Amino acid sequence: MPYAIRQLSAPDLPQYRELRLQALMECPQAFGATPRTEQALEDAQILHRFGGGPGQIMWGGFDEAGKLCATLGMYRDTGEKTRHKGHLFAMYVAPHTRGQGLARRLLETAIEHARWLNLHQLMLGSNANNHSALHLYEQAGFQSYGLEPAALLVEGQFFDEVLMVLQLKQRNPAPAAQ
Repeated sequence: MPYAIRQLSAPDLPQYRELRLQALMECPQAFGATPRTEQALEDAQILHRFGGGPGQIMWGGFDEAGKLCATLGMYRDTGEKTRHKGHLFAMYVAPHTRGQGLARRLLETAIEHARWLNLHQLMLGSNANNHSALHLYEQAGFQSYGLEPAALLVEGQFFDEVLMVLQLKQRNPAPAAQ
């Protein structure tokens, strides 16, 4: 089944809210938000995720019927010394659409967009137990650079997070010693 990928916008808000709630209930160990905190957000706060700042964007994967099945967000750091970095967040693919390449296509879209923004690196965090996600990110060229122990506490259980980076450009060489 072919899927369309595009940036989310205001008309997608009801579908996004529904899919986001599904993600938070199905995979509480994968997201920092809870269903309760997410439902308390006002529409404007969620619409900000869709494109509320420099480099802030959220894509959706839609099936042939126009139903939102997957999401991936990205934002760019805004600090003068850190604006070369982008961060991916909120990757989720509905269970009935997994294994069909949708997550990979979303990730490729984000990487292409990061290159268009002239970013030097993309960063993300993933639950250390989510082996399929980690494999996907590694296949796309992301490398692990650390582990945040006890990143999330869900129903009395701690979950570690693997920190990953994709270098989009070569770093400047170290200055020669004098």
